[in-house]
Amino acid sequence: MAERDLRTGDLELDRVMAEFRANSREFSDVMAQVGEVTGEAASRDGKVRVRVTATGQLTGLHIDPRAMRMGSQELADVILDASRRATEDAARRLMEVTRPYL
Repeated sequence: MAERDLRTGDLELDRVMAEFRANSREFSDVMAQVGEVTGEAASRDGKVRVRVTATGQLTGLHIDPRAMRMGSQELADVILDASRRATEDAARRLMEVTRPYL
């Protein structure tokens, strides 16, 4: 559906409406970029890799078979650490996307 160029005859109102439409498009573009932000991190040895959304939701977890040699608590700690760092990475990336608008 094509956007119509509405004019009211009031120059100031028309200007404000045009500005609002432009800002709305820009906001939609930014929100689309925000939705694509992810964060990633890996354990120091690379045996565990984690990917999260901008909100920190886990969307990917890779555990190398060699990591299974760790004890369960050590593996849990490595996963949690990688997840925390991935969330920090996502927050950093999110800030880069939104900084011009804040």
